[in-house]
Amino acid sequence: MIPVLAYVVVALAAAGGIWGVATAVLNKAPGKAQLIYAGVVELLTLVQSVVALVGLAGGFRPVELVTTIGYLIGIVVLIPLAWFWANTERTRWSGVVLAVAALSVLAMTLRLLSLWTEA
Repeated sequence: MIPVLAYVVVALAAAGGIWGVATAVLNKAPGKAQLIYAGVVELLTLVQSVVALVGLAGGFRPVELVTTIGYLIGIVVLIPLAWFWANTERTRWSGVVLAVAALSVLAMTLRLLSLWTEA
């Protein structure tokens, strides 16, 4: 994992979570800009996961290998699922779905960073 990239993902996911909640509070559906933002967070998350998987393939072993692999898969899957939901069901609740996905990615990325640095 690249720690700086992990913290960038955490910061962007936090902002995405706040944006999603704000969208819901304002009773608006997520707009195109919010969906593009989620796509950027997903792209960075994907880069981080690929870098981590390459590290694992190269022999690095974190303390909890199975948990690490689960989180690496989970953070890549969450945002596309939320994005699809938000794009197909244009309601205020779509913002909540994006917020939950973003905040989950935030928490999982912090946990991955913790697992990665414990080894």
